[in-house]
Amino acid sequence: MSRALHYQEPKRVAAGMLAMTVHVVFLLLLMFGVRWQNRAPDSFAVELWQSLPMDEVVVTNEPVPATASKQETTSPPKQEELPASPPPVTPQAEIELRDKKATKKTPPQPSARELRRRRQAEAQRLLEEQAEQRQAAEQARVRDEVRAATAAEVGRYQDMIRGKIRHNIVMPPDVSPNAEVIFKVTLLPGGSVLDAVILKGSGNPAYDEATERAIYKAQPLPLPTDPLLKKQFRELRLTIRPEEK
Repeated sequence: MSRALHYQEPKRVAAGMLAMTVHVVFLLLLMFGVRWQNRAPDSFAVELWQSLPMDEVVVTNEPVPATASKQETTSPPKQEELPASPPPVTPQAEIELRDKKATKKTPPQPSARELRRRRQAEAQRLLEEQAEQRQAAEQARVRDEVRAATAAEVGRYQDMIRGKIRHNIVMPPDVSPNAEVIFKVTLLPGGSVLDAVILKGSGNPAYDEATERAIYKAQPLPLPTDPLLKKQFRELRLTIRPEEK
């Protein structure tokens, strides 16, 4: 019996110590809880203002902690910031931009007075163009008439020269009526013959020589009195035939 009690005594001691510890902890919790409930709340005051004070707020630069400076020095370099994207265009801005473009593209409309002036200027320009065209046509007609008259006068004097030369030809026998010889005749202002050269013979040397002698015998040859026409008779290309065709 004594051995059984001696064996159970350590367990009782441990149980008693555990119970005492629990009671002590419980008492401490009760004491702190009551003290926390009895603690008076912090008081504070509220001040009402009619308007905000106008005094400027003075910003003081607080010293940076040493730890912060170390963090800044040891912090990695920042990446390059990308350019900020343009703000989105609002519908009102789009309408204003479209109106500006429309005003730029469409030129201002001229007034009624300006339109009338432009029509008058255009009509005047057309009249001037028509007058110039009529004048050019008239000048061309006059030139054609002068050219035709000059050609006719030159032809008339050439016929007179050929007739005078033919009148002085001593015709050799057996000359064909179709024979013709072409001379280049150089004349002086008074109608004298400076030179006569055969450009194309008739095939009958006797007729060609007789015609050449007749050219020199017929001088002075008839020339027009007009100085402009007389210039065309400095060198003549004459075709001489036995008979006039």
